[in-house]
Amino acid sequence: MSDSETVKRNVAKVREFIDAWGAVDPDWTMSCLSDDIVYINQPLDPVVGQADVRKIVAGIMELSCAVNWELRNCFGYGNTVMTERMDFWDFDGKGWGLQLPCIGMFDVNDAGLICGWRDYFDNKMWFENGGPTLHLD
Repeated sequence: MSDSETVKRNVAKVREFIDAWGAVDPDWTMSCLSDDIVYINQPLDPVVGQADVRKIVAGIMELSCAVNWELRNCFGYGNTVMTERMDFWDFDGKGWGLQLPCIGMFDVNDAGLICGWRDYFDNKMWFENGGPTLHLD
């Protein structure tokens, strides 16, 4: 696969992942991730592996009536894809109570699955606007 084909494939996988969030579908979302996924929701500690990342993803989705990650920019270089997004969250069925600017960095492995996912956003804004606190225990 050429470098440009690799980047195209990787960007498509990240876009699929974002679409899965919009569908509020944890199974589809998790199918985009490798078994050894490392998820870092800055500034929190890394969450490693499908089982623990699923707990976080499914937990957030269970508390969400609707999700829309609006892409402002999305581009790749090699096995890394960067997204600039506005993440819209409806936690109470009353509309987009949280509009969260976010930068996402994704690493995609040779099998075409996301193996690294890092989101950078204002944690204070998340919590002050209804974002849930989730724990692995």
